[in-house]
Amino acid sequence: MEVIKGGGDTVLGQPIGGPLSVGTDNNDYTSMAVRIWQLPDWAIDIAMGYQSCKLCGVDAARTTNFSLTSKFDMCGAVANPIVSKGVSAFNSALPNCFPKLLYSTEFDPTWNTGCRDIAAAEAIAGVICNPLTGSFSIPGMEICIGQWGGLYPRQMASHNDNAAIAAGIAAYRAIHLSGFTIGTFPFSAALSVGKLQQTQPWPTVGFKAGSALLDTAMRLYPVSLEELYAFVWWTPVVCCKEYEEIMGVCSPTICG
Repeated sequence: MEVIKGGGDTVLGQPIGGPLSVGTDNNDYTSMAVRIWQLPDWAIDIAMGYQSCKLCGVDAARTTNFSLTSKFDMCGAVANPIVSKGVSAFNSALPNCFPKLLYSTEFDPTWNTGCRDIAAAEAIAGVICNPLTGSFSIPGMEICIGQWGGLYPRQMASHNDNAAIAAGIAAYRAIHLSGFTIGTFPFSAALSVGKLQQTQPWPTVGFKAGSALLDTAMRLYPVSLEELYAFVWWTPVVCCKEYEEIMGVCSPTICG
């Protein structure tokens, strides 16, 4: 996934804009846009040194997230169809071998305001998020991003003192929103299950959401002067493999 400052920015090499692209301003904390992509098999194969056949594979990681949408969420009732149709139309215009867009805040009018989460944010206003409170949660029902603060409202504003961590907060919120509210994220979106790994501008190791280890790892490196951040979302998968698959040599995955 990519977390960007301006609507036309991207880590993919070519400018990408959406009809609801955020504008660029001078505040790192109030204009984080997020795009979540599913990498094609050939790209994963390259990243794994052409040995991706030893992995369980993307299909094994697919799951269905339960819905957290409330019947009283009027903002979501209006926005969710807009997001789904926008993402679908965007993907239909892409080449077959291109990464698939799963969610983009540029199609989501609630990302700027967090209006869909006003009630939830008010209900947990007294919760203090720290490593202790952030470690106890039911998958999907998280209210804290570890010691980084509250998950709600799931919108672009974050007042963390580090721009890279503010980008990480935006990434977590977008994952949770796309998985449990909009339903376009086909993998586990539970913050207590998956691990976030920053890959740009500096690669880090994947750690639990807002953990002290993740916080330390991301603070070790300078923030991106271009205000472009990329992350990979890892979820645990269990599968069985033949001995020959593990010990043999994989055939390269070709885009077709």
